[in-house]
Amino acid sequence: LDIAYPGLGLSGSASGSFTIATANGAAPTGKANVTIRGLSRAGLVLSSRPIDVGVAAVLSPDKLGLRAVIASAGKTIGRAQAQLAPLGQGDLASRISNARLFGQLRYSGPADTLWRLTGVELFDLSGPVAIGADVVGTLANPTLRGVVQANGARIESATTGTVLTNVQATGRFGGSRLVIDRFGADAGKGGRVTGTGQFEFAAAAGIGLDLALQADKAVMINRDDIGATVSGPLTFKSNGSGGTIAGDVILDKSRYRLGQATAASAVPQLNIREINLPDGGEEVATPTKPWTLAIKARAPNQVMVSGLGLTSEWSANLQIAGQPENPAITGRATLIRGDYEFAGRQFELARGVIRFDGQVPANPALDIEANADSTGLSASIRVTGYALKPEIGFTSTPALPEDELLSRLLFGTSITNLSAPEALQLAAAVAALQGGGSGLNPINAVRRAAGLDRLRILPADPQTGQGTSIAAGKYVTRRLYAEIVTDGQGYSATQVEFQVTRWLSLLSSISTLGRQSANVRVSKDY
Repeated sequence: LDIAYPGLGLSGSASGSFTIATANGAAPTGKANVTIRGLSRAGLVLSSRPIDVGVAAVLSPDKLGLRAVIASAGKTIGRAQAQLAPLGQGDLASRISNARLFGQLRYSGPADTLWRLTGVELFDLSGPVAIGADVVGTLANPTLRGVVQANGARIESATTGTVLTNVQATGRFGGSRLVIDRFGADAGKGGRVTGTGQFEFAAAAGIGLDLALQADKAVMINRDDIGATVSGPLTFKSNGSGGTIAGDVILDKSRYRLGQATAASAVPQLNIREINLPDGGEEVATPTKPWTLAIKARAPNQVMVSGLGLTSEWSANLQIAGQPENPAITGRATLIRGDYEFAGRQFELARGVIRFDGQVPANPALDIEANADSTGLSASIRVTGYALKPEIGFTSTPALPEDELLSRLLFGTSITNLSAPEALQLAAAVAALQGGGSGLNPINAVRRAAGLDRLRILPADPQTGQGTSIAAGKYVTRRLYAEIVTDGQGYSATQVEFQVTRWLSLLSSISTLGRQSANVRVSKDY
């Protein structure tokens, strides 16, 4: 079949017999028996399930009748029959095309078997569906009537990550259209989508659609880099080639991961020229027009932004255009709350704005400021630039050089008191700020893998018999820090620090050497 219709992506093999007889002055008669095995259609993303089709036709002087059976995996899932009568005057093609038509289709089986034959790939329809349709009129101008029902079907989009389950729908055929009178589906935990619509089988470029949906806390986007749970109206319109998804929705909950704008990329569109066709000519396959977006989205809260060290909640007012696989986003998001992590230290976000300017892939401008207090100083970190290449800068009160400030923040002590491994970590952090990357920093790599906030190597202490030790610590809360120290030879210690104010801390330590201590540390820079 792909040889006869190369542009449709059909596959399968056809075999059968045709007989036709004409007598002098009499109308022709004949018979046909055709079997198509493994009929399927392949697109860029989806391929239909292979089916077998058997067709038997009989031509008499005054009518043409045919019957067809559709089978999948050895089971009959559909039957069709049609009759064209009476056959009028003229050549055989004219007599058939102008004859009165009556046909019937009965189908009960997987929806994807029929849906994927249409070539619509924005979303996939699967699950059980039942169709009872009659067709009248003529071949040139057929009229459909009948019903379609889906109970427990599934709609899924690989482009957006949308998954609608427990689809309940009823529709009716009218003319060249399938009108969906009732549609309902579950969309994520507690989410729901309802609506109506229609499919146009006589559209200029294929099968057209016009759907009007109402989302209620429905998960409509669920990709690695972006997700959205929305409420509000959505429309899907197409003339059979591409289409538009539009809406004005509230973002009940959404997530966006900075630095992963290229996580989803479009399937390449290839310009294909078929040569050596049966008639000796050439055929150029024109790529299908893309679907586009025209969505307004507003979020009073619960826009969760992560990545690049951020764990935060925002409000947003966005316009989403472009194509579903790589949307063009414009608008801005404003900080509500959150934290920023740098080299294992948590900073509390004080203010923030993320501006989207429609770049594809998305590369929003950042203006974020976060604060953290350490013993004896108050520090601020500012993230500017763009998501794919942010710029990070530090300030403090009292003012300190950048390396000294980082030493105080990361290790709680002056740069002059750092051990060699800590100095290596500090150098890597400074290199990252200066655009030099993370550098050679195996300690920091282990710290991140273990989910720790601080990892140090401490020198041996001959006076106590403590060997070279590893200290692993984590901030339990923003002010409470706990650390465990061990040398692997029997020595271990637990240290806890609680920061009461910027200049006052309480320290407690218990070790296997039998030492226990509780201290108050007061620090003030002059």
